[in-house]
Amino acid sequence: MVYALGTEQLVLHLRIPMLDGGGKPVLNAYGRRQIVEADVTAGGCAFWVTESQETENAVTATKLTGKGMLPPDVGTLLPPGAALDHTAAVTWQGIKFEVHGPPRPVTNIRNTDVDHIVITCRSYLGSSIPGTREDG
Repeated sequence: MVYALGTEQLVLHLRIPMLDGGGKPVLNAYGRRQIVEADVTAGGCAFWVTESQETENAVTATKLTGKGMLPPDVGTLLPPGAALDHTAAVTWQGIKFEVHGPPRPVTNIRNTDVDHIVITCRSYLGSSIPGTREDG
């Protein structure tokens, strides 16, 4: 029997490297790989904030740490060349979280099938400007 993980809908922001006609990465003027962002909506997920930290100085920044559980078939939603890894981001309830570390498949306790995929994410918000996100 398959149990639903949750009712959350997450937007996965997948960063796909641009390739030239020969299959080599396209570099920008600074020598960095250029990327294209593809957004994919995944349903049946669970997500919650596990930690919140505030720092009081010239600008109040809030660091949120979140944990998400995605269905095992989330890979079927991904476009060619895309991967759900540390380069991806997730939007949950209007807040964009950067994925930290590799996604961790969790196997079913009774067999070796993947039950769900766990991701850990972080977001930095400027409390003086609601809804903003700062890389930090």
